[in-house]
Amino acid sequence: MKKICLLLIVFIALASCKKKKESTETQTSVQSTSTTTTGSPVQVSAATITVTSGAQTTTLTGSCGWATAAGVHYIGSHDQNKNLRIFEATFNIQDPPSQTTTYTLTAYDVNDTNPSHVSMSISEQINNGLLEWHSTNSSGTITLVVSGNKITVDLTGISLAAQTNSGFYTNLNTGDYANPGVLTGSLTFYK
Repeated sequence: MKKICLLLIVFIALASCKKKKESTETQTSVQSTSTTTTGSPVQVSAATITVTSGAQTTTLTGSCGWATAAGVHYIGSHDQNKNLRIFEATFNIQDPPSQTTTYTLTAYDVNDTNPSHVSMSISEQINNGLLEWHSTNSSGTITLVVSGNKITVDLTGISLAAQTNSGFYTNLNTGDYANPGVLTGSLTFYK
């Protein structure tokens, strides 16, 4: 139940980010037509994530970034066409690292305060149903590669468990979707 509450908080935060993003995109398009004094390219955050579960694939493409909601620090993204399809990686640190750092993926635990642990999920609410995969203690590691203020994350090879308890939602992890979700793709964002 706590995980569902966190997902709802992340969704609300991402939805409000989308509203801010729309106004930022308007400003960005105006800025991109002018020349900057440094000639620097415009920094754009992006997430392209594919989950393969059995013969099924689910893809999330959209913006991403570091955020905090209700005291929870995470990298979040939602699909540009399906707002209820979201990715989140929850960290036990307040700010992104200043140097390249590898974290051990663990099962989500609200009592885990180990700064080297990260939990992760990708989910989509479809009507009254929930399709979700989440990290376990054997999901692997995630490395945040830091280059100045740019952070990149390669998700290839991370394996997430199919959700079996969707709380008050109907569990949509059936058939091929009941298999582990193997990730490919990457995230790029800026501090």
